Amino acid sequence: MAIGETYRLDSDDRADIERIVQRARDICGFEFAVFVGELAEGRDSAVAIHAGLHDPDSAVLLAIDPQARSMDVVTGARVRRNLDDRTCEFALLSLRSSLQVDDLPGGVRDAISLLAEHARAPRTLHLDEPA
Repeated sequence: MAIGETYRLDSDDRADIERIVQRARDICGFEFAVFVGELAEGRDSAVAIHAGLHDPDSAVLLAIDPQARSMDVVTGARVRRNLDDRTCEFALLSLRSSLQVDDLPGGVRDAISLLAEHARAPRTLHLDEPA
């Protein structure tokens, strides 16, 4: 399926994506959401959807508009401390690659996993802890 075609998510695909999102929360502690549908205003639509999440400052939205052939990652202020633009672009590249071989759930899995791993707070070494 080409990126421009309409994606239909069946119940198994939805369940897989829900598991991926929960795993991402477990990895880094931030909220993750996936939106697949029309983004009429492009990034502005994705930002508006992100603003409607439970805790937008601690959330990551992966937004995909198959008809417009666009996708975006929107991050909250707290998430941006650990998740830079380069990582978001890499996640989108991975997703785009999967979409080209008709694997939306796999692409979402790979993109969300990459974002979660990079959003995880870096480990710190305290001087009072044994090495």
